[in-house]
Amino acid sequence: MSFVERPYAPQIGAAEPGGRRIPSRPTVSVITVIYHTGPVLWACIDRLLAQPELGELILVINGADSDTRFSLEQRARTDHRIRLIDPGANLGFAPGCNLGAAAATCDYLAFVNPDCNLAAGAFGAVLDIFAEKTNACLVGGRLQHPDGREQRGGRREFLTPWRAFVEVTRLDRFFPHHPHFRRLDMLADSVMLEPRIVPVVSGAFMMMPRDYFVRIGGMDNRYFLHCDDLDLCLRVHLRGGEVWYAGNVPVVHYRSTSDVPRLFVEWHKTRSSCYYFKKHFRSTYPKWILSMLSVVLWTRFLVIAARLLPRELDRVFHMRARESHESGVHAKPAVKAYQ
Repeated sequence: MSFVERPYAPQIGAAEPGGRRIPSRPTVSVITVIYHTGPVLWACIDRLLAQPELGELILVINGADSDTRFSLEQRARTDHRIRLIDPGANLGFAPGCNLGAAAATCDYLAFVNPDCNLAAGAFGAVLDIFAEKTNACLVGGRLQHPDGREQRGGRREFLTPWRAFVEVTRLDRFFPHHPHFRRLDMLADSVMLEPRIVPVVSGAFMMMPRDYFVRIGGMDNRYFLHCDDLDLCLRVHLRGGEVWYAGNVPVVHYRSTSDVPRLFVEWHKTRSSCYYFKKHFRSTYPKWILSMLSVVLWTRFLVIAARLLPRELDRVFHMRARESHESGVHAKPAVKAYQ
């Protein structure tokens, strides 16, 4: 067993969108953040390893039981492409992605949730988009249910305080064709089976050139869960880049496979949403509107918490006890490479 830290080394000749040189045979570093994912993890790993463009699979273990850790180490010993990062605690999704990206060495980064199954040729199809669309900076796939139906959230409008208000009040029902009253999710707009430019794609599956990810500053570590993809896509647009939705790249997304209480998820969703609005819209919206929006979001959380707390309190305590135990056992961060 050896411990290897690999610093970032920029691609020779790389440039900002519009002048990026595409390697003749680009390789992909996959970053997958794990937190007590369950059996679907193994199918995800198998599908990823079957992608010809895969250069390395970096698994960031934010949380896993001993049997899962042992199995992952066994697989890493037999396949040099698998690298394990154990930060010793649950860092959250965005910090986990950043930790994995910092250790990556390939031309492109693919952030793939552990509950996703990629179709054959997925990376190749996305790399074709980068090669043909020189201003493409981030590409997501067509998230779908196991039965083939497209999932919500795979392609979205920008989330603004106004659009959040439209979502809550459903004003779109009164003005269904007005552009100012569009809903957040674009699922109902039309079927997209070809690559298209969209405002936002899902963080469950997205790819970026590694050099661009570094220049844009990576993900914002203050997003523990949720809104990290909204933030990243918005920053790409603000820098003049394009976000593409690859409707020709199906990704089966099983969703909600991690062993975590819904109350925990709702807490971080609310916290991240409030931070997102203040970060991006404090210069364009009056402070009192953003404050009122935060009150509405936290009120929503309290209503949900009142309903969930009686049956989820034990799960919350169990999760905290489990994380405390894992932090004690796996306290030292390491990047592991098995030869």
